[in-house]
Amino acid sequence: MKRVGIPRALIYYKFFPMWDTFFKQLGAEVVVSPLTNKQIREKAIAIAPDEDCYSTKIFFGHVLELKDDVDFLFIPRFGSKHKTDMGCPKFIGLADVLRSMFPDLPTIIMPHYNIAKGRDNKITFFLKALKVGLIFTKNPFRLITAFRKAIKVYKQHYEDLIINLDTLTEWEARDDFHLNAKPEKIPGEKPLKIALIGHSYVINDEFCSLDIRKKLKNFGVNVITSEQIPRSIINQQLSILENRLYFDFEREILGSIMYFLEKESVDGIIHLMVFGCGPDSLVGDLAMRFSKRMPNIQILQLVLDDLTAEAGLKTRLEAFIDMLQRRKEINAVNIPVLRVP
Repeated sequence: MKRVGIPRALIYYKFFPMWDTFFKQLGAEVVVSPLTNKQIREKAIAIAPDEDCYSTKIFFGHVLELKDDVDFLFIPRFGSKHKTDMGCPKFIGLADVLRSMFPDLPTIIMPHYNIAKGRDNKITFFLKALKVGLIFTKNPFRLITAFRKAIKVYKQHYEDLIINLDTLTEWEARDDFHLNAKPEKIPGEKPLKIALIGHSYVINDEFCSLDIRKKLKNFGVNVITSEQIPRSIINQQLSILENRLYFDFEREILGSIMYFLEKESVDGIIHLMVFGCGPDSLVGDLAMRFSKRMPNIQILQLVLDDLTAEAGLKTRLEAFIDMLQRRKEINAVNIPVLRVP
């Protein structure tokens, strides 16, 4: 049985269910690198190019963890799944960079897929998937079946992840409704609602994000993430921009921030940014500009890299949550009362 290695980093967090299903249906064994840890980070920082962002560097560490245990590495050159906006160019070049830096790597499967600017569509996606599948089987029926099941799993994954408008409205209206892990109840404090905004490969990587989701849970915070926001809301928010954003993944981030600033349905926003990420820097600046126009919702921007200390992050979170709690209590006391004669 051929073994396919998939690094647990970057777009793994968006597409893994589809890849996993596809390769397993073809009879391959899927090997995923372990959760990010100190060893992976140290390997990554030691060998990755200095100009790469923190998340891209981490990808290098995951590849090195896999290289001796698999027959193939699956590193797709992913451009975009949006009609006009592009993904990070490093995603496109990452497989070639790795192959040039480490000639002893296993064979890299690196199909190029990019919807933006009319380069790819459903037909070309199917043909490229079949080309990858031919590495593992020549059976056309098995290839087509694997592709169909992979697409079905992918669609179900996003249906489970992205909530609908009714669910979002219910979450905004109720304090006892939770979309993620139920937060700890803090005696004497009113529950806070915070939108955790950032790339999926940051929010869901416990090591790189210093397990911020668990920290917020322990602080009694009811969290919603940018991954979960309905796409219709994101598209609606971005439609008011004078110019299109250009970066695909940043649509999710900026659209979510703009929505919660306007709707004021959360107590605060935490925006996780990656050191060295150009699109993150752009969106971070835009987010603060919108925040100045709509200052009722506070934003905490946290820049993460290999030097980010857990103690420092925890201190900033505690201060931010304490500030939000005080504002919530003051606003509750100052609510005007309508007196009927």
